[in-house]
Amino acid sequence: MENHSSCSCKQEKEVLKLDSMPLAMAYVPWQKWQNIYKPENALCAGTIFQELDLPFTGRRCQK
Repeated sequence: MENHSSCSCKQEKEVLKLDSMPLAMAYVPWQKWQNIYKPENALCAGTIFQELDLPFTGRRCQK
């Protein structure tokens, strides 16, 4: 970590707390091989799984 003379002790402690946190955590459920698109349809949909082809609403996915 760089030593900045303008940083206060409190700011340096906050940086250390962030450094010890994981970058990201992902949740990836198991996908069953059923209801598979044909290759030409999968390219258009962006997935081979029909269950993952959900409308984009700008918020959460809706079934």
